[in-house]
Amino acid sequence: MDSVTLPLRIPYILRAGIIITLGISAWAIAAYIVLSVCPPEQRMLATSLMATSVFCFCALAFLGTRELLMNNLAWRVDNRDWRFWLFLVGSHLCSILLMDVAEVPSESAPYAVLMVVNSASLVVRFSPKYSLSFNMLVAVLFAMQFPQDQWLIFCLCMLMQLVLWSFGLSIVVEISEVRRLRVMGDELRMAQAQIAESERMLERRNIRHNLHDNMGHELATLHMNLQILEQQAGRLELSDDIVAPLERSRDASRKMFAVLDDIVSGLRQVPSAHFYDALTDLVDQATTLQVTTLWDEKVKISDPQCCETLLSVVREFLTNVMKHSEGREVEIRSCYSNGNIELTLRDLAEYTGEFSYGNGLSGVEERIAAMDGRFLVAMSDDNELTWNITLPEASV
Repeated sequence: MDSVTLPLRIPYILRAGIIITLGISAWAIAAYIVLSVCPPEQRMLATSLMATSVFCFCALAFLGTRELLMNNLAWRVDNRDWRFWLFLVGSHLCSILLMDVAEVPSESAPYAVLMVVNSASLVVRFSPKYSLSFNMLVAVLFAMQFPQDQWLIFCLCMLMQLVLWSFGLSIVVEISEVRRLRVMGDELRMAQAQIAESERMLERRNIRHNLHDNMGHELATLHMNLQILEQQAGRLELSDDIVAPLERSRDASRKMFAVLDDIVSGLRQVPSAHFYDALTDLVDQATTLQVTTLWDEKVKISDPQCCETLLSVVREFLTNVMKHSEGREVEIRSCYSNGNIELTLRDLAEYTGEFSYGNGLSGVEERIAAMDGRFLVAMSDDNELTWNITLPEASV
């Protein structure tokens, strides 16, 4: 089979660096052209407008980077972000006024337009409808500064803005895709960890059943047969040389039966001893989250079905946080109170969306109710989304 060569793709971080470098270079070229044609008496005002434009552009770049980092590489379109609107309008307004203050001629307009389109890639903060409308308005206002070649300069400005906007949009899309793949990878690893733990529980349950049903039955049969032989030897008044080995064999079979009972009981308690380890393994797979686990030593989970259900609930919660939350920090807390086991799963980020029950939450509620437990989704005073699970001690 012939090998398939994938097309070369430049990483989005490198592409972002290239765009920033090109943007700075383009702005420097435009600034040089504008200052070279600017009348000496207007240079102070022109320099002030340039400095304001640079400040607005740097503020926009800072806000965009901050948005990505705070939201765990999730870029969210927000047409009501007044900060972006303020700095974006300020940057373009200074650049357009600069054309009039510096008295830039029409032949220098193709170079001066580089200063205007420098912020076009940052318009991806808004939806395409607003982005395209804003870019078109900027192109119209810029072209109005050059009455001789308005149509040509408008087309040039609009074309360059569309190119930069599409570059910025492609980076945002790729960043979102990278984040989605990371979340899917974590979700897959969590599912694999839960499946592995479920397989271990099933294997222990099968071993326990086989020991109890098969070996236990054989030992019980052996013990009964030895007891019958001992009784027969007593009735026949056989010598101690025959009776003594029978008694020792019966005692040995009784001890073996007790040992088997201890082994089966131990296998039954294994989920209680290893549930926290399984939970830790599950949490470790969520690499995009910072999970704090506060576990009460009094909480003992011995029922395998309960173990599997609680692990599924935790995985569902972590997946929801990775997909829908803007935060990274999660807290898992358990405690024992009045004969009940309480499990609290909390997203420490401020929840700003609208909460509604979906299929996932309905499924969790049904599984908890099947164990005679209660499931409640609440919002704290700090707008932190919390799942509260209460189970009676007898069901775990």
